[in-house]
Amino acid sequence: MIRYATALAAGLLVLSGTAAHAQSYPNPSRQIRVIAPYGPGQATDLMCRAFIEALKTTLNHPTMVIENRPGAGGNIGGAEAAKSAPDGYTLLCTGNATHIGNPFLYASMGFEPMTDLVPIVAIAGTGYAVMVGAKHKDKSIAQVVAEAKARPGQLTVGVASTTAQVVTGMFSEAAKVSLTRVPYSAGNAGLFPDLMRGDTDLVIEAMPSSLARMKEGQVKGIGVTNPTKNPFVPDVPTLAESGIDLKLLGWNAFYAPKGTPAEIVAVLNRAANQALRDPQVAQRLATVASEPLGGTPERLVEMINEDRARWSKVIRELGLKAE
Repeated sequence: MIRYATALAAGLLVLSGTAAHAQSYPNPSRQIRVIAPYGPGQATDLMCRAFIEALKTTLNHPTMVIENRPGAGGNIGGAEAAKSAPDGYTLLCTGNATHIGNPFLYASMGFEPMTDLVPIVAIAGTGYAVMVGAKHKDKSIAQVVAEAKARPGQLTVGVASTTAQVVTGMFSEAAKVSLTRVPYSAGNAGLFPDLMRGDTDLVIEAMPSSLARMKEGQVKGIGVTNPTKNPFVPDVPTLAESGIDLKLLGWNAFYAPKGTPAEIVAVLNRAANQALRDPQVAQRLATVASEPLGGTPERLVEMINEDRARWSKVIRELGLKAE
């Protein structure tokens, strides 16, 4: 009985400490570090920055900073976040590949995203664009597919992320063509200049890192993966309109390390949803061709599970491995 009472008292002490911690979160004297596991200017980085600026206001915590930790398809930054203290002061803002692609592309990620990270909220969704250089001879999906079938394996496609690797594989399968992938380890820094010069024939990349280049005429969008017309580039046909059966959306989300108190996760989820309902945030996300999502942590888990089933099947069938 004495032992039980002692254990109960210890448990109550832990719970009261957790509650007190949550009530004081976030501490205005502490900086919140948000890890973006991709390089500056890549899709994840752009979407996260648009979101975090608004979250600073709704969380009433201006000292939030984004730290880019690129490498290994997002695994380096993801592992750093997963192994951080579960106190709400190190968070992860990452793309869908962390949970739905990388686990099936890498023999080891250095962490287990499904168990080492706690879901907070889905941030924003976007499509992918199929692009050629502005001076490329092919000006449509039909022309690209026709050339790829006439010259199997001769057309090159630049790939700067594990997400792009899988989406490119999905495109090749749906179009029934063979393309030669050219990996870019430095992200978009070399990817788009090579496309513009004609050193690579195609790029299939998320809209946040593509929109400005398409608008400025540096590259030409010839198709989008959205199920319906992409509102940010309404003149670009969907792949379905071009006869390719591929409909696909990507998304970014917000996570905390395993063990982060549920009360802190709830605080972050409320502040995030409040930020994502702000029309100014929608406008900011629109500049990177993205639309706000939001919702509960449980809804984010549903999204992960739905896409894991699809992506794992494609990766397995195509025999893809991280490049």
